[in-house]
Formats: sequence, structure tokens, C-alpha cells
Amino acid sequence: MRIRLGKRSKQGTPAVLTETQVRRLNLVFTAFAAIFVLVGGFFVVQGTLEWIRAAGSTSWPTVDGTVTRSEVTSHRSSNKGRTTTSYHAHIEFDYTVDGQKLHGTRRTYKVVASSQSAANEAVAAHPVGRVVTVSYDPQDPSRAVLDPGWDWSNAIPIGVGLFAMVFIGFIRWLVVKRLRRSQQAMRELCTLGIDPATSDANAPQSSPTPEGSAPAPAASDPTRSAGPAELKPTFHDDLPGAR
Repeated sequence: MRIRLGKRSKQGTPAVLTETQVRRLNLVFTAFAAIFVLVGGFFVVQGTLEWIRAAGSTSWPTVDGTVTRSEVTSHRSSNKGRTTTSYHAHIEFDYTVDGQKLHGTRRTYKVVASSQSAANEAVAAHPVGRVVTVSYDPQDPSRAVLDPGWDWSNAIPIGVGLFAMVFIGFIRWLVVKRLRRSQQAMRELCTLGIDPATSDANAPQSSPTPEGSAPAPAASDPTRSAGPAELKPTFHDDLPGAR
């Protein structure tokens, strides 16, 4: 059994897929959609955890710490021949909780700008050797931050993940809907005893006319009157030399 889809080839003939090909197409797209869902779910879960930690950091206990490293780092990325550079303020600090010396590297949970000016300002505000206030997680003192709190920028990863999941779900719905329509149309044709593969093969196909050449004349119809009657030679017996 074959299933006719709406897509057409360059010659204008309908594309025909077997049921096995439809099942394979469905399986491939399902796997592709599952990857999108997993990636989107990872962004949602990770973004939600970061948001919870950012919101809880405002009530974390604090201790004094000392900045041990403060510099601007850069990262270059290329996309379609265009190179962009992002900058990051890399700040490290030491602090002590209950007699245990710890080391931290997170400045904030907020999504900060990657411009060079913003990174320079952060480094200038945290020079090496400066005493800073460190907020640490009482459940895990090794988790600490210099600038506690959150803002709406923390919702960006969650929004990206949700958009990816909704988008791939919508595309998946369209594909399934199209395949179901094709299957229903195929069942109706089979009920009428019509095989699309056979009908397409037996259908007359017009050959392309070369550019600049006149189209082939149409077949004559005996029931259709032609133009002026064609003149035919006649013979007369009374003419001299006819006999």
C-alpha cells in the first residue's frame, strides 16, 4: 500500500511514499523531537535551580573574604564568517567558615552583560587583596557568591527551554496531522479500488517542448468541424486528353 503526500516533484507528479517509509519518517522525527525536548528540559531545570539558589542567596549568612584573582577574560566565536568577542570578569576569593578555608569563583547568579566595559567595571570594583563580603549556602558552605540576589535575567534560560519544547511540539503536531490526512485519503482511494501508484503510472505524461519550437498539433476530432474544406484535384472526362 502506498500513501500519497501533498509534496510534488519537479515534474509536477505527486510524491508517493510507502507505509514503511512513513513509519520511518515518523520515527526519525520523533527522535529529533525528543532531542529538542531533552535540551529544552535541561535549560528549564538548570535555570529553575539557578533561580532558586539566586533567590535564596539573599538570606544566606555572610563572612569576610579576600579577593585572590581579578581579571578580564575574553572568548571569541565565529558564525558564518563573523567573529564576535565576549568578555567576562573572572574573580576568585578565599573565605573561612567554621575554621574551614574555602575558595569561591562565582561573583553573582544574575545574568550579566558580556561587554568589555561591564567586565572592566567589575574587575575594578574587586581588585586583588580587597576584603569582600561573601554570602555562602549554610547547607553547602562551598557554594558562595559575592553579589547575592536575582533579577528577571534569570528567567532567560527557562524561557529558551520552554520555547524549544513548545516549538518542537507544534511542529510534531503538524507532521502527525499531515500523515493522518494522507493515510485517510489513501484508505478512501483503496475503498474505491483505486491504486495511486498504478493510476500515476498509466496517466499520460506530456513531454516538455523545447524552447523556441512550436507546440505539436493537437489530434483531430472527427466530430469537430475543421477550418475551410481542403481542396482536392478533380478529374473530368470531357476534357481533351482525358481518355
